Amino acid sequence: MTSEENKALTRHFLEEAFNEGNLGVVDEIIASDYVLHDPASPEGELRGPEGVKGFVQMYRSAYPDTDLTVEDQIAEGGMVW
Repeated sequence: MTSEENKALTRHFLEEAFNEGNLGVVDEIIASDYVLHDPASPEGELRGPEGVKGFVQMYRSAYPDTDLTVEDQIAEGGMVW
């Protein structure tokens, strides 16, 4: 994927999952072997699509009027910030 495609995919994920609550997008985007090491997570990490879905649900429950806005993105070497 190009840097622009990676940026678009990241933006799509944030808008659909967090803003719209469409958890189906997680299955489309997150690999089954995905691992996010997150000290804020009860287990210290999130694994695969189900872990990400749980995190999104928890976040949306805590902040039900969530509306994330991406103002700037940097993409390089397959990574997006």
